[in-house]
Amino acid sequence: MKKVLLYGGTFDPPHNGHINNLRAALELVQPDRVIVMPAGIPPHKAASATPGEVRLAMCDCFKALSPLVEVSDWELRQGGRSFTVHTMEMLRARFPDAALYLSVGSDMLLTFQLWCRWQDILQMATLVVESRRPGDDAALAEAARVLEGYGGRVLFARAESYPCASSDLRTGKIPRARWGQYLPPSVLQVIETRGLYRQATPPRQGGTGIMTCEEAKELVKPRLSHKRWTHTKNVKKMAVQLAERWGENPEKAALAALLHDSAKELPREALLQIFADNAIIAENAPARPAAIWHGIAAAILAEKMWGVTDPEILSAIRCHTTGKPGMSLLDKILYLADMTSDERDWPGVEELRRLEMEDLDKALLVALKQSIDFVKEKGGALDPESVAAYEYQKAQLGC
Repeated sequence: MKKVLLYGGTFDPPHNGHINNLRAALELVQPDRVIVMPAGIPPHKAASATPGEVRLAMCDCFKALSPLVEVSDWELRQGGRSFTVHTMEMLRARFPDAALYLSVGSDMLLTFQLWCRWQDILQMATLVVESRRPGDDAALAEAARVLEGYGGRVLFARAESYPCASSDLRTGKIPRARWGQYLPPSVLQVIETRGLYRQATPPRQGGTGIMTCEEAKELVKPRLSHKRWTHTKNVKKMAVQLAERWGENPEKAALAALLHDSAKELPREALLQIFADNAIIAENAPARPAAIWHGIAAAILAEKMWGVTDPEILSAIRCHTTGKPGMSLLDKILYLADMTSDERDWPGVEELRRLEMEDLDKALLVALKQSIDFVKEKGGALDPESVAAYEYQKAQLGC
């Protein structure tokens, strides 16, 4: 049976680390055809400022590895976000009798269950993993074991870890004078000819980011069980009602609600990987109770993987389980919507639903107290942020 290997990415720009990873995958798989596929708009990042045709031209560097390499513009031609599952479906139709292989970095394996329709990808392709950092063997083995439990097949290609990321080059973290150590000559030529990366990428502006509610639904629904997705839909419904009642933007409330539990069912190892990869904004999350990790991880994913830039949306997602002192209107709305969504039936929820439509701040105080009491009754670890939020809200109301 013929073997087809897909190697995708933003490639902005492709560097020697990418070359090393693909070389390792080639040696392991011994494919009959290799397809390098620069993404249009990746689902886990904001759109690249570098035009697609320029990134496509830079990807010609991969052809030096083997005459089997084909550089494809298929994802670029589709427009919009590029989802790997759609590319795999295209390849399955194009090569119906071939065995498909998908090359991924170790960081992607550890968060693979965040991918759109990841279980469908596992059914179509064998994952070929290249480690991007030393010392992650145990975590990778556990991630592979979990995916194999869903019927997936995972192979490990041993590539030398390479101390470079494309963003290090774009932003000037690696000085331009040293780029010859990190970039293939053909890529350097395109960069110089086109005058690329002359200054650091400017910070993205506020707003909800480039994600729509429909895109959020497509990303989140396959990652959640039926029960959790039902809860998410109910939280969205309640959040929109509260937003309309109290003068918040309903679209922002809906997006925050759709994303708030996106990390709820990730394994512990994946959450820890997200925190390790984003240590500064994770703010030592692993030291806090594990029950609240998913909110912090969901906010990180929304910002770093899915391009949501609105700080109010990110804050609401982050504190939807714990609350925090000085909560914004959107923070309060998502916190309460999570506690009073339609499927909730704990004693007192009907009274809280009535109160949140009459006095949002009093409802928040009641909800914070109920949440703290619940954790205490269950003997769980109480997060200090929840206590601080409760004390702050009491002071605000003069209680």
